[in-house]
Amino acid sequence: MSEEKETPVATTAIPVAAPAEIAMREQEKQGAKCCGCCCDYRRAVVVISILYIIYNIVMIILWSTGGGAALASRAYIGDLTEEAKDDLSVAGAGAIVIAVVNAIFLVCNIFALCAALRYSMCMLSTMVVVILIQFGFDIYSTIEAYNTSYEENGSADGTYPTGTVAGAIVVSVIVYVLYLYPVVGLLLEIKNGSMSQETYPREAYSCCCKPTF
Repeated sequence: MSEEKETPVATTAIPVAAPAEIAMREQEKQGAKCCGCCCDYRRAVVVISILYIIYNIVMIILWSTGGGAALASRAYIGDLTEEAKDDLSVAGAGAIVIAVVNAIFLVCNIFALCAALRYSMCMLSTMVVVILIQFGFDIYSTIEAYNTSYEENGSADGTYPTGTVAGAIVVSVIVYVLYLYPVVGLLLEIKNGSMSQETYPREAYSCCCKPTF
């Protein structure tokens, strides 16, 4: 009596990669690695976008809370001078404006996340412009903050804190270069064809874990 052989049945519990995907994984990576060793550019953009999204949410909460507190103090503290009330109004309105700007940047960073996940050259090109706008706003707000502080409080030695301002600007430059670099890298790889939805199994790389997106 012959034995019947059972035919393997695919189940959703054990996903099976398509042959094309398996073949792509076996090929040598053609694109570069972010910072030479970190991860592929797509993964870098996704991670950085998520970090900026978290940062924007925190900033929205902090500035909204501060602005609301300033405006509430103006309204409910009765023994304030008119000058103090005006200062609170300006501070509260300024904090609300910064919160709104962070909300706009939050949307932009969600846009960047979607651009990386969709391999969209158009969306990534738009993000390059947005990042440069963010950088300009950050430099402007930093200089304005130090100018306002100096005009209102002066400094210990009576001189403008040029070194401190320059240091803050250098930090901003480093932060935004680190954001712009993987976005441009991903954009160039999509343009030359080495990075796409089909080739990502080959291009996926992470120095600390197995890429899953």
